[in-house]
Amino acid sequence: MNRLTKFSLLILLFLVANIAVAELVFPRQTLQLNKRAFQLELADTNQRRSEGLMHRRSLADEAGMLFLYQRPGDYRIWMKNTLIPLLVIWLDAEARIIDLQMLEPCRVQNCPVYGPQQTSQFILELHPVHRTHFSIGDKLPSILTLNPTLQ
Repeated sequence: MNRLTKFSLLILLFLVANIAVAELVFPRQTLQLNKRAFQLELADTNQRRSEGLMHRRSLADEAGMLFLYQRPGDYRIWMKNTLIPLLVIWLDAEARIIDLQMLEPCRVQNCPVYGPQQTSQFILELHPVHRTHFSIGDKLPSILTLNPTLQ
């Protein structure tokens, strides 16, 4: 292959890779959480949970992401490739808040991993402006109304 052909192939591979990432679509659901309406993207598959809010440059005040799991477990996150600070809330199987943390983007190679001391079944990521609107022990029953097909 000549130099131009190699360069063209690299450009094509780059474009295909970016299109594949851009095609990841998250279902959306509006939920009432502590008397506020949030437009949440649902991370209900392994691929969606792996991507999360990575590479996002902003997050609207009333938007967020809800990570859904089939059963309680030791679910942790990291902030690698996350460009915005987040309020991260872990909930148990009854949608009760068991932990919440304000997390900053990670800009180093080996990012720390965060999680609660007990099992959780849901992780909610919101704009940091809502830090004072949620407390450990709060129950968010509208989360239990979701019945996605989890993988």
